[in-house]
Order: sequence, then structure tokens, then C-alpha cells
Amino acid sequence: MSVSKNAKPTPGSRWRSNWRALAAAAALLPAQVAWGQEAEDAEKGEITVTGSRVGAELKDIPIAVSVLDREDLSLQFGLSTNLLRALDATVPGLNVSNGDRSQSTTTIRGRTPSFQINGIPVNQGLRPSNSNSAVQISPYGLDRIEVVRGATALFGAGSPGGIINLITRRATTDTPDIDAVAQTAFNTNTPNGSFANDLYAGIGQKAGDLDFYTGFGFQNYGVERDPNGTRLPGTEFSSLSVNGSLGWDVSSQTRLRFTGTWYRENPGQEYNQDGADIDAGTVFPRVIAVNPNPFREQARDGLYTLALSLTSDDVLGHKLFVAAYHQRQQFRQRANFQDANGGDDDFFSDNRTNQTTGLRVTLARKFTIGQTVDLGVEYGVDYQRDNLIRLLLDPADPSTVTGFIAPDVTLNTTGLFGQATVTMGDVKLSGGARQELYRGKIGTRLANLGLPGTGAPGSFKKEDLLLLNAGLVYDLTSRFQLYASFNQGAELTQLGRAARRATDASLISPQPAISEQFEVGARGDIGAVNVSLAGFYSRSRAAALLQADPSCAGQSFCPLIPLRAPQRVWGLEGSIDWKASDTLDLGGIFTWQRGEIFNDDEARFIPFGADTVSPTRFTAYAGWKPTDTVGARIQATYVAAANFFSTTEQVDLGLINTKSYVIADLNIGYKFGPGEISLGAANLFNRKYENVTSLARGFTRSFAVGRRISIGYQARF
Repeated sequence: MSVSKNAKPTPGSRWRSNWRALAAAAALLPAQVAWGQEAEDAEKGEITVTGSRVGAELKDIPIAVSVLDREDLSLQFGLSTNLLRALDATVPGLNVSNGDRSQSTTTIRGRTPSFQINGIPVNQGLRPSNSNSAVQISPYGLDRIEVVRGATALFGAGSPGGIINLITRRATTDTPDIDAVAQTAFNTNTPNGSFANDLYAGIGQKAGDLDFYTGFGFQNYGVERDPNGTRLPGTEFSSLSVNGSLGWDVSSQTRLRFTGTWYRENPGQEYNQDGADIDAGTVFPRVIAVNPNPFREQARDGLYTLALSLTSDDVLGHKLFVAAYHQRQQFRQRANFQDANGGDDDFFSDNRTNQTTGLRVTLARKFTIGQTVDLGVEYGVDYQRDNLIRLLLDPADPSTVTGFIAPDVTLNTTGLFGQATVTMGDVKLSGGARQELYRGKIGTRLANLGLPGTGAPGSFKKEDLLLLNAGLVYDLTSRFQLYASFNQGAELTQLGRAARRATDASLISPQPAISEQFEVGARGDIGAVNVSLAGFYSRSRAAALLQADPSCAGQSFCPLIPLRAPQRVWGLEGSIDWKASDTLDLGGIFTWQRGEIFNDDEARFIPFGADTVSPTRFTAYAGWKPTDTVGARIQATYVAAANFFSTTEQVDLGLINTKSYVIADLNIGYKFGPGEISLGAANLFNRKYENVTSLARGFTRSFAVGRRISIGYQARF
């Protein structure tokens, strides 16, 4: 695993004065990924395509970026194909709740990240994201993952915690390259019903000016069990997925690239905690099979992403990147919230559709000033359209719309940006600006249904935002850097929530909330040791958070609405990787975070809990490969107690301190034929513990997953 650090963003005011500032700044700002040359460049060295608009070496950017390559991912997927678990064990600064797939959430440095597939945003920008988008692709279809940690203006508002970019596979050889995976996993205490089966096959080739890759994945998952063998809450499911890439070298200077993914999930039997036990105050309620929703066969979770890019090396002396993209998610829920009414059936049906369409244009140019100074500039424009609608349906007849959680909401965002980097010997200075314009509306799709609280369609209040960044990188040696940065990021009001009961659309404002982040760090190689260390402090005056809608008190399903509150988060992160010998690798990561949020009722700042900031965490690993055919790796994670709250805060505010725990994992690989047999044991010693993030978030209590054995074979032909 290679790890680097830092990220940069910006402030805001009114459009005309901001545009003058932008024009005066003349070419400043971090960017979005360009889909043309970046994957080919990444094969040549430590290149990040998420941390720089035109792709850059990690050592040259003042941004916190972690890169997991295919080998890193393979080691983690040999333990579990849960992508979030893999990130939790390998990337500092993350905080993952391992609830079931619909409840699992992720923060980076205490704030929400943007999940992306090949640079395409796939979590809903108009509502808070769960982690569904992290599992809407076969894990074996990924080439690498890039994680930008912390506030960044690279993608404008919507990623205050950073970016998790899932990058799919592409062709790498001039001959047909075929890879295949078959893996199963199960809990050792009571395997029945806990199996998770993965199949994947892909083929790619470079042929002259063309290259292609296509991969197909199938999953069939049961429900996991705790260390006692007790079934955990969750839903059985099966899924199909496709990922593909097609590239064409139009000329020696111009390239076209198409990438796409498709995912469809069909849920099966639900298991939930018995509502009667919850009402009785049982600490760990029984988990029972829930009576299926009568329309369960209609349930579906689907996603597709499409991107088309053009890269040209010389357009009026500039390098040009143009990328158009589209994603569509559809979630049709046919559930039984039986635990809400003391165990009685509580059937629920809704349809949610989220779509994002965008266009990105970047021009880049380099200049040499005198004998010693290099100047690089990037500038351009982005456009993105987000649309969300979430309808409540009659549980007895899902063809009938009875209400909505989010009306037909659209947000159009236009961003003008520029970025400049000056290199003077061992010093690199960078700075940027991004001006964003927000125009949104409530559409007419609900206007004729006569639903209560629909409100009149119309346009939102117009808003704009200026984001700034600045950074410095100093090459202490050719392989070790010091850096410092100031970044501004932003998050938007949850418009899907804000518009829920709006009576006048013009009173609704996207009202972006700026977060500012200061960071210093060091990274690089010291002999055979690669190290990184970063300290950060971030603050925001009015983060876009959520609270329960008081108008739905007493209902079994209570949507959330926006809550604005100042907050601040600070912490330390680090990693170390040591090639101790030809056969032994050692290393690990650590995370330490603290934070506060202003509580109006208390009229003071109170600490964040383990649901938002990570408790102190250490993950250490040792990899041993005595021969070319056999290898083993063991990793252990220590999560410290999160004693953030006083006794008074626990009693009066219902805040939760959490306990410490240690878990260990083991992975063994043996090369056989054209591939490798893997045997993995997650939670090797079957340790009983509660996931602290889920507990602090207020989920009904349960132990985390017990020991699971994974057996698989990965082949490449």
C-alpha cells in the first residue's frame, strides 16, 4: 500500500465580487479526474488521478491521498469482500460503521466523503449518503482505489470529508488477458445460511489503436453471524454486475475512452431484531426471520454509470480533457419494519431514483520562466445536474403513490476553476480557486397527485460559493517531502429533506456550508521504510447535518430533516511500511481524532461520539513469503475505548461511550497453476465485540461479525 497526504479547498461570498477575485487569480484550482490518459500514466509510477486534475505524482501534491492497488485489494478481499472493511483496515482517517448494507455509513476526518466510480459521483448529493454505492460493483472488477482524505475543492461542494474513487479494470497487455475468481466465505460457529459466494470473470486486450476490457460478477450472500453463531440483522441477496472499458487512440495525440458499470441486486429473506425483545429492553434482542413483504419480488437495488472522455495533448498549446458522464440509481424498497411495533408486521414500500449528469472541461499548460522556475496552469468549467425523487407507496398496492420523502428535486451546479503550481528547485507552491453557482427547483412530477405537503413547484433561491486552496511541498530529499496546506471544502443543505414539506420553493436555499482545513505532514522513504504522518484541524460554522423531523412523531418511519450546527474536528494520522527482508514485510496505520459540535440546548460545544470521529485505532500487519509459491499475512487492529462523554452528558443527552477491542485476521496464499489459492480467517480468534461506530450511532445493540473463513481461487490466463 502506498500512502500520501493532503487536500485543498476555498471561501465564498457574492457572484460579481467573487468573479473579479477569480479573474484576478487567473488560473487556480484543483480539479476532477480526467478519464483519458490517467490509467495508462498510473501504471508508470505513483500517479493519483483523483488528487489532481491532470494526474500527478503523489509526492508533488499537497493533498492527503491513499492508493490501494490490486495487490492490496486482493489481500483484503481474501478476508472479506466487504469493501468498507478493506478500507477500514488499510486507510488512516476513516470511520466505518459495519451495520447492514442499508445502514452502514462512512466518514473521513469526521465528515461525509463522496463515493465515486471512475470519477463519477454515485452517492446522492441531495441527501446524506449511506454506503450502498461502495457495494454496487463487483470488488474483483476494481483495479485500484484512491482515497482523498479531508476537505477538497477538487470536485466542488458535496465532498467535505474527501473522495473515495473506485477505479475499474482496463486492458494491460497486447495478448488476451483473462482473469477469473471463485470464492466462498462462511461463519465457522454456525455456517448454515451465512455463505457469501463470489464469481467473477473478465477479459481484456490491447489491439493496435484499440483496447477493451469487460468483467462480469455474480454474488449470492446469506446473512452473517456473531461469535455465538447467532444470526445478525440483514438481508440475503443475489446480484449481477458488469464493468467495461473501451479506448481508442484516434491519433498519436488524441484518445477517446468509454467506461461503464451496471449493477442489479435482488433482495431475499430479511432478518431483524425482534421488536418484542426491544420493547422489553433486552440488551441483545433475538434476530428472527421477518415475514416477507407481499410485494418483495418488486424490490430492487440498481445502478449504472457511463462516462465518455476525450484527451488531446495539443490544442492551441494546451492539453485538453473533456469528459461527459451519467449515473442512475434506483432503489425499490419492499420491506417489513416489524420491529417498530413490538414485533407486529409493518410493511413499507417506496421508490427512490437518483440521477447525476455532468460535463467537465479542463485545459492545462506548462511554462518555463528563466532557468529555474516552472509554472503549470489548469483552468476550465464543470457542469453537473442532480435529480432526486423518493415516493412513498401504498403497502397494499405499490402502484399507488401515497406520499413522498423527497419530492422531485433538481440541483444544477456550474463551476469555474483555475489552478496554478510553481516549482522552484525543491519547493512547489500551489493555489487555486473555484467559483460555483447553484440553481435548483422542485419539479412538477407530484403536482397533480394531490398529496399533502407537496407545495407548489418552483425555483430555489440562487446561491454561489467561492472555494480557495493553497499548498506547499518541500523536497527534503529526492524521496522525502514535507508539506503544508489550507483547504476549503463545502457541503450542501440536504435539499431532498429541505423540500419535503416546503410550501414555497423560493424560500429553500442550497446554502453551501464551508469547512476549512489546515494540515501539515511528512511522507516518503527512509531507506527501506515508507512513512507518512499528517496532522489536521478542520472547522465549519454551519455543517449540513440531520435531525428527526418533529412533524412525524409517533410514526414508524420518521424521515430526517436538515440541522445546521458549527463543528470542529482535529487529529493525527500515519502509516509505515517496511521491507524488512526479501521475505518479510511489516507495517501499519494509525488514526487519532477528536471533535466537537455546538449544541443549542446546552449552549456549548459537546464532543463528537464514535459515530462521527474515529476512536484511537492501530492496525499492524506482517507479511511473510518464504518461497515464490507460498505467502502468509496476519493483521491485527486495536480500537481504543471512546470515553468522550462525561457522566452527565451520557445521562442527560443519551450519549454513548464505547469499549476497546482487538481483532486479528490471517490470510494464506498458495500459487497453483495459473493462479493462487487463498485461505482467509477474519476475526481469527472469534472475538466478541460491538462495532463502536454502530453502537454510538444508536443502532440496536448486537455483536459484530464472528470468525469467517474465506476460500478462493484467483487465476489469470
